[in-house]
Amino acid sequence: MKAETNYRVRLLEGLTQVLESKTYREITLADIAAAARVSRRTFYEHFPSKDDCLLALADHTSKSMMVAVLKASSPTKTWPVLVRDITQAYLFFIESKPHLMRALYIDLAALGESGVQMRRRVAEQFALFLQKQVEQQRTSNKALQPMSLLMSMALVAGINELILYELTEKKAGSLMELAPTAEQLIHRVAAGQQ
Repeated sequence: MKAETNYRVRLLEGLTQVLESKTYREITLADIAAAARVSRRTFYEHFPSKDDCLLALADHTSKSMMVAVLKASSPTKTWPVLVRDITQAYLFFIESKPHLMRALYIDLAALGESGVQMRRRVAEQFALFLQKQVEQQRTSNKALQPMSLLMSMALVAGINELILYELTEKKAGSLMELAPTAEQLIHRVAAGQQ
């Protein structure tokens, strides 16, 4: 079982590596297998298609991103510091993997229903995390309003649209430049401001 997991991870890393030099549409199974140093047969033992590999990579990446965001959070931080730290961790993670994140933001959506479901699942994971942070902070900060899952989903979706805009702009600067806007948006929604 460990060898199976190892091959699967190698294939995900292989796809990530190939995305550094090719667009997702240009990538072949042979490219992924070569980067992972496995045979095409091994690829097919783990994934029925290149698209399935991308879906698995999206899931794997979202878990890694959540680990990075969790490391930035702490119940002992004040609300402004917490918002700053989790926002910066989120944006830094995305900025540190531009080719991968571009594929996950753009090409994943082109996979149809399965891609949409994956994006929804990832967004919901982060929305639930944000909702939980607000609830924990409300015990010591009465100015914060309860945040529904739908409001939290809308907030995450809005921030992700800003990221997508930056990822697709030819003259895009650092994603970290989005931090003040994202933080302000989180503060306004959490404070119940219109």
